[in-house]
Amino acid sequence: MLSERLLQFSAVGAEWVLWLLIALSLFSLATVVDRVVLYTRTRERLGELEPRLIQALGAGDVKRARDVVASDSLVRNVVRAGLDQVESGRRDPELVEQAMLGAMARERARYEARLTPLATVGNNAPFVGLFGTVLGIIQAFHELAKTDAAQAASNKLVISAIGEALIATAVGILVAIPAVAAYNWAKSSVAERVKHADSLMRAVLLGLGKRSEARS
Repeated sequence: MLSERLLQFSAVGAEWVLWLLIALSLFSLATVVDRVVLYTRTRERLGELEPRLIQALGAGDVKRARDVVASDSLVRNVVRAGLDQVESGRRDPELVEQAMLGAMARERARYEARLTPLATVGNNAPFVGLFGTVLGIIQAFHELAKTDAAQAASNKLVISAIGEALIATAVGILVAIPAVAAYNWAKSSVAERVKHADSLMRAVLLGLGKRSEARS
């Protein structure tokens, strides 16, 4: 009984799987465009940022250092969180570090948003395509069982089902490859920004320590 119901379900064919893969590809495309817009809009320009920030910190000018990191980006937002603490009079290095670590966690979550679904699409799209292939093959055998040998050779439904079966696998792979590539690019970009943010966090804490030593 159960096998008959599954056979009836598989007789629907693989066309709906193809539409599902198209929907997944559109979702992946929308996610990639969203991430590209965010990463492009918040370019770090570290070649300009780092020397200006270190120069300001070396001079003990917190206000100028904060102006350097005034715009929106992962590195700037993390460093600015620490400088805000210093500017408001909280000069305890531990408090400043915790403020920057908290900002780091928030920024990392913002930059990595939607990446998990993108990775899920990349990892599972080939299996969805394979599922469509299995459905198409089952449908082809189902149609073959209803015809004699002479008719089976020219049965358009059988040929169509086999074609859908092959297309589903190809489309699944086609959807997966760009999704995986985009995911790896995004994770690499975020990791690079986090590394630079960690480096400049240490520069802020070092500058704060020098100011404390000078005052004492």
